[in-house]
Amino acid sequence: MFGSAPAPATLAMVQNTPGNNKVDCAIARPASASDVSADILNIGVPAGVRAAQLGMALQKSGRTTGYTQGTINQVDVTVTVNYGGPLATFTGQLLAGAMSQGGDSGSAVLDSSRNVVGLLYAGSTNTTIMNPIQLVLDALGVELVTA
Repeated sequence: MFGSAPAPATLAMVQNTPGNNKVDCAIARPASASDVSADILNIGVPAGVRAAQLGMALQKSGRTTGYTQGTINQVDVTVTVNYGGPLATFTGQLLAGAMSQGGDSGSAVLDSSRNVVGLLYAGSTNTTIMNPIQLVLDALGVELVTA
């Protein structure tokens, strides 16, 4: 027999500063620590955090596209993302080539040494857009779990 599910969490936008958004991220607490692992499928446990650099090789494991690789094509990018009606502009973002599709949002993006450099949140058939990981960690007040 299944136990009763916990009450659903209340979701709300924390901040939307027109033209000056830095991150699109969220945090959740698992019902049980045994439900989660620091191991990223096909990559392993992150080694640490690193600032992205132009031309850096990337890897990620996403829900839709699985394991893919790419390269940082631009840093310090300003993008406007369409959220199905509302538009939000983000500054200081990272841009890579086509290494994601819808459903991959929330994927950690790592360099070839397994250092997390970004959090994937948007893209198209040609591009992948990421928040620099340190901005995400600072906004959420969390630390990365490493090996």
